[in-house]
Amino acid sequence: MNRIFLQFGSGLGPMSRSLPIALALAEARYEIKYLGYDMAKTHMKKAGIEELCSDFGISDIKKGSPNPQWSTADEFWSMIGYGNMPWVERKVDELISLLKEFSPDYILSDLGILACIASRIMGIPLIAINQSCYHPNVKLKWWEDNYKFENYKSEDSLLYKLNAYLKKKGAPQLNTFTEIFTGNLTIIPSFYDFDPIQDVKKYNTHYVGPVLYIPKETASERVLKLFDAKKPIIFCYTARFYDNVGESGKVIFDNMIKIADKLDASIIISTGNKKDELLALDIASKEIKNGKVSIVDYVPLDVAYKKSDLIIHHGGHGSCLAQFYYGVPSVIIPTHTEREYNARMCEKLHVGKMVSRINLNSSNLKDSIDDVLNNITYKKSVCDWKEKVFNDFNNLDKVVKLIDSL
Repeated sequence: MNRIFLQFGSGLGPMSRSLPIALALAEARYEIKYLGYDMAKTHMKKAGIEELCSDFGISDIKKGSPNPQWSTADEFWSMIGYGNMPWVERKVDELISLLKEFSPDYILSDLGILACIASRIMGIPLIAINQSCYHPNVKLKWWEDNYKFENYKSEDSLLYKLNAYLKKKGAPQLNTFTEIFTGNLTIIPSFYDFDPIQDVKKYNTHYVGPVLYIPKETASERVLKLFDAKKPIIFCYTARFYDNVGESGKVIFDNMIKIADKLDASIIISTGNKKDELLALDIASKEIKNGKVSIVDYVPLDVAYKKSDLIIHHGGHGSCLAQFYYGVPSVIIPTHTEREYNARMCEKLHVGKMVSRINLNSSNLKDSIDDVLNNITYKKSVCDWKEKVFNDFNNLDKVVKLIDSL
């Protein structure tokens, strides 16, 4: 039985596409162990995926000043703490020690940068789950006017620091920073029109169709009743109020609360976690008087998307791709730069409308919501795309075959 170690990035996004892949590999008789963080651990435990080590954490990482308007992936990963190389080297050494004990045949990473580094040092084949905005073959203007190319010569860049470390360890050098997120096999859990990448033969890149994690648990009767309304249903997923770039979900929530009384719809807001739900309820108790807004911590993906007329979300990769699966349009408030890229792709495919964080206010948010709700072309377009790509969704057999072929 081949062994695979999985690491994914923080938040629920990377977990939501790597967990279905892990389950498919486990069913194909691979032994899987993982490292993940925070809320994702609950889902992994419920799914029966074993943790490599419960004591391995990244809570001691020291982040820079949060900024949602970062210009390159190198800048983002430096900002969230990975530019601190003494810390990175210590965590990689700790991870390598654990991996030597587990002795995996492959390392599977979904933006798990420590695993990507360890695989290069240890010479263990890397299977990288990626998306177009983190693929080195894509030269992007994710954020329009604020773009700059990676400065390969700057000693302050994370690329320079990583290459110095890899050289010290006798590991291959990186040509660009985003090359760290490619492997012996690079999997894109999406489709070309949403995640366009040229020359997919380079980095052995393969599209496998969008992968969604749909939990088996059903929504409570209380939550289901919220979707039983005569008016159009707007489901708003804020995600974490405070994340790697600072105040993110709270920006979405605050602006939704300002316009709730003006919308002729039933509004359900999900924070994704209990802590932020309590904070949201406290804020809403002072702002909302007519009871039009319902606030919950968690709603299963299939319930939220199947039963809503409009989704408002933060531009996460999974949140965008779920639109194509369920055929529901969106208004997207991208809370940082990568998500702005995703939102622009949704606009390009006419399945939603973006309200940029810089220009966000109650007036243009309401106008965008009214436009998408009342303009039938958004619904028609997303349903057309659903028909085109539906058969590719959760094509996990293809993932397993690709890994079997390594």
